[in-house]
Amino acid sequence: MTELFSPYPRLRQLLVLSLLVLPIMQLALLPLLGDLPAYLSLAIAELFLLSVACLAIVRRRWSAEDLFLLNATRGKAILIVIPTAMVAAILAGETDLLVAHGWQWLEWDAPLALRRSSLEIQTLTGTSDILPAILAIGLLPAICEELFFRGFVYTGLRYHYGSRAALVGSSLLFAVAHLNPWQLPTFFLLGLFLGWLVHRTHSIYPAIIAHALNNLLSLCAVNVRAHFGVDPLGALEPVPDQLLVGCLFVFVVGLLLLRRIRPIMPALSPFAAASRHSSLVRPI
Repeated sequence: MTELFSPYPRLRQLLVLSLLVLPIMQLALLPLLGDLPAYLSLAIAELFLLSVACLAIVRRRWSAEDLFLLNATRGKAILIVIPTAMVAAILAGETDLLVAHGWQWLEWDAPLALRRSSLEIQTLTGTSDILPAILAIGLLPAICEELFFRGFVYTGLRYHYGSRAALVGSSLLFAVAHLNPWQLPTFFLLGLFLGWLVHRTHSIYPAIIAHALNNLLSLCAVNVRAHFGVDPLGALEPVPDQLLVGCLFVFVVGLLLLRRIRPIMPALSPFAAASRHSSLVRPI
């Protein structure tokens, strides 16, 4: 029996991997690691997510460099991404608060235990927690989740179905993966922003930087409020209107500037590339 060989994963393969690994990661692996320090269990779970994609790449003999979009990007694009991502993090927090008010109006609040655990894992209890928190909450999720969702998933969907389907599909899987329906709209919009960065730059690195900045700003906001009683970034309360307008302005300008920068690497046309490989078969 034979199947047409594709250098990128198909929708069926992406769904099977995602629907297997994400529930295992959230519902089985994290509870199993419950006796370990929280930061260590989070790090192991994130590495497990990336390892599944790596194993699939090795088994199918796909190109990790192409699938993970490990392409160079222009320095000025990174410089624009940094402030754009920082204001995007604030806007994401405001969106989350707005969505939470909507759920309250519908009398469907997030469970108190879920909200408490989210805050507790980000609250530092001493200086010894700073480095583990930065690694486990800020950096590792940004690297592992971006390589999986905006690399592995996005590239496979884009190759076979085009950029629009890739943006929506990878963002939806990213949102569902967190198994938190109360924050699903916020995660989906954040996924669209991160996916758009990949779409414009043809590189995974801007999305990793933006994701890490979002996580680190959230970590800072929670701890500034917890230890000093100040909420400058809107961790739990809305930011001032002037700051919100300024963030929107910087965000829009950042997107417009990124649109003007040409990527270093060309984008692979999903349909043209598919036709070039349509004659290849691979035994199974």
